[in-house]
Amino acid sequence: MEQPGIRPGALVRSLAGRDQGTCYVVLRQVDERRVAVINGRQRAADRPKLKNRRHLAVLGWVEANLALRLERGDRVSDVEVMKALETLSSQALEEV
Repeated sequence: MEQPGIRPGALVRSLAGRDQGTCYVVLRQVDERRVAVINGRQRAADRPKLKNRRHLAVLGWVEANLALRLERGDRVSDVEVMKALETLSSQALEEV
């Protein structure tokens, strides 16, 4: 089943696996079932984690400039990803 909104630049939370509850930013789509996710700490941009799309919940979107760079496939720094996760995950968790 296709999950809408899971594309580069989406802020997601893991629903299954050892990393359940961890927030990530979607780096790229690997195939129709999997995406590569990063968080800047354990999963840096140079070694992303592959996750099944069904095991992710979309929480929101990163800042527009960063999302555009991710959509184009440009390189992003781990510091940028960490900052985006800190601000957006705290906002998303407050809303829940």
